[in-house]
Amino acid sequence: MTPTSIGDIIKPWGDREMIHFHIPSIKNYDVSYYFSEKTEGPKKYPFHVNDKLEFYVLLEGDVSFAVDSSVYNLKAGDAIVTRPNEMHNCIVNSNSFHKHMCLWFESENEFLFSDFLKHDFGQNNHIIPDEEGRARLFEICNTLREIEPDKDNHLRFILTLELLYIFRKFIPNENKGIKELPENLKIILSDIEVNFKEIHSLLYFEQKYYISASTLNRLFNKYLHTTPKSYIESKKLANSRKLLKSGKSVLYSSVESGFFDYSNYIRLFKKRFGVTPRQYREEEKPERSLDSFKDSRGKRR
Repeated sequence: MTPTSIGDIIKPWGDREMIHFHIPSIKNYDVSYYFSEKTEGPKKYPFHVNDKLEFYVLLEGDVSFAVDSSVYNLKAGDAIVTRPNEMHNCIVNSNSFHKHMCLWFESENEFLFSDFLKHDFGQNNHIIPDEEGRARLFEICNTLREIEPDKDNHLRFILTLELLYIFRKFIPNENKGIKELPENLKIILSDIEVNFKEIHSLLYFEQKYYISASTLNRLFNKYLHTTPKSYIESKKLANSRKLLKSGKSVLYSSVESGFFDYSNYIRLFKKRFGVTPRQYREEEKPERSLDSFKDSRGKRR
């Protein structure tokens, strides 16, 4: 008998059982990670997006984490998963020691990453391991931190695979640990999700919901730790990056994301991402692949 799928059981010698499994080819297993520990806060980092699958792991600190329109309360050992192009930001709630790890994976391999890419934006991002999983997660993070740069990539490979196993084991099937938002803010966020391309000023909300700009700013600052202008701008920029990565022109990506001032779009894009839309488009087409395992011990660019 020739096994054809993962988990086939064959009995080649009488009642002896042999387990056979097959792992689909893993090409260009590309991982970047960094560790950070410092006393800071209260502090809110700006909303941003990445091209890769990201895991933020809180090791110590008083931290919440916003993903799209959801804000999660974290405790040490929790993790946040965000898909490529999913808006997110870290919120340090008080002056405290903030220790964390971030990992980014190229997520093309369906066998390894498909389970992390199924959630809707801002839904089911909060990974909460049990005590055993949490303890092992701390051990892995400590070991990864101790590995010298450019050495023992085999161990890095094994440990990051084990991290993925722990994360996958505790993928939530519901939005856990989330801060409850006021009903009027939920309605406005749902509106932005659908109509962000058409929203060019806060007057849109004043006329539609009879809510003042000052009240709207207060709600966004209190619950999402950002301004409505910045939140909508991030939505538009994230959408334009997605279009650019798919090969669309800079002009098309600008207009289709709700930017009608072309020069302002280019300025905002470069300010947020460090490159012009044209440069980003050329860098991402075709997709770059790296053969080496990258270990970042400084700030990511």
